[in-house]
Amino acid sequence: MKVIIACGGTGGHLFPGLAVAECLWEASHEVRLLVSERAIESTWLSDWRERLAGRTTVQTLPAIGYGGGRRLMRFCSRLARAVRECGVIYRAFEPDVILGMGGYTSAPAVLAARWFGRRRPVVLHESNAVPGRANRWSSRYADWVAVGWSGCEQYFRRETVSVTGTPMRARLRSGQRLPGAKRRLGLDESRTTVLVMGGSQGARSLNEAVMEALPWLGRWRDRLQFVHLTGVQDEVRMRAAYERQELRACVMAFCHEMEWAYSAADVVVARSGAATLTELAAFGLPAVLVPYPHAAGNHQWHNAQVFARAGAAVVLEDAAIKPCGAGDCGRRFAETVMEVVLDARRRAAMGNAARALSRPDATERVVELLMRLGTRQETLVA
Repeated sequence: MKVIIACGGTGGHLFPGLAVAECLWEASHEVRLLVSERAIESTWLSDWRERLAGRTTVQTLPAIGYGGGRRLMRFCSRLARAVRECGVIYRAFEPDVILGMGGYTSAPAVLAARWFGRRRPVVLHESNAVPGRANRWSSRYADWVAVGWSGCEQYFRRETVSVTGTPMRARLRSGQRLPGAKRRLGLDESRTTVLVMGGSQGARSLNEAVMEALPWLGRWRDRLQFVHLTGVQDEVRMRAAYERQELRACVMAFCHEMEWAYSAADVVVARSGAATLTELAAFGLPAVLVPYPHAAGNHQWHNAQVFARAGAAVVLEDAAIKPCGAGDCGRRFAETVMEVVLDARRRAAMGNAARALSRPDATERVVELLMRLGTRQETLVA
């Protein structure tokens, strides 16, 4: 079977798409990935180069994010160009089914499946607790919609929708803690480890909030340590900030082997993108979540509420952690983190609640939908 996966835009679209591609490769299916032109996606794909070689082609589409009424003509022009480019790809590759993972690479892929050549079946996947603009609009052209969280299906008023969970890469799917992870990252096996990560968006403001909280967190330097994924711009200054407070920390711009970071972590401080939360659930990790306030439709806040209602996370508004000069915001942020860190019983309960949200078979469920639609079976089972 030949499959197109449109999964560009953010890590939350790309990594679940790669997880599905990985599963399809193992079953000897042909896959083409459609991603965006953003440089960051090339960085994310860097550790996949060997696995991608000879197995698939990665092709880029122009960014077509809708910027409001004043940019309508530009949006329409770029959308039309992206749809035409998808049409050229489809004619050459002749896919049996299209998978759109949401975001701005998904919409042209869906339209091209309807407008170029023979009609091709389409599956849309929505990983967030509330659907994004692209998937809301594209869903009218899809044959099936798969959603990551229970409750999201209500936004798609149709019978052909099912809760599959969000696909995860194979090495993360089991949620198994790898022995010796703290030692591998240069950390102390006996200390409580806090993993800090801002995700593909919003790392800078979260980094600044942590920096302001470090003088307060430094009071526990003998029992506390950090793994901090900063993004490229803040790696050097965050490492220096930990050193000033004499706090033990493994600071990296990116981590291409997240299974080690999750295995080392006892508590996570993070944004609340859907892919991040899916992985936290798999590893059963308690979290302090700070939703990125500029995410489309405020979807990160809605994602975080899924974890908060389950008892798996404490949620802080971004405004509550912004550096305010006097240090009070840093103190409050540090106290919130330490309330979780210092209470082992609470951490265990939150971790169990997170794991209960996990759907480890999500990748296989999405692949099953693709197989059924791609082979033109008439009856689909949710």
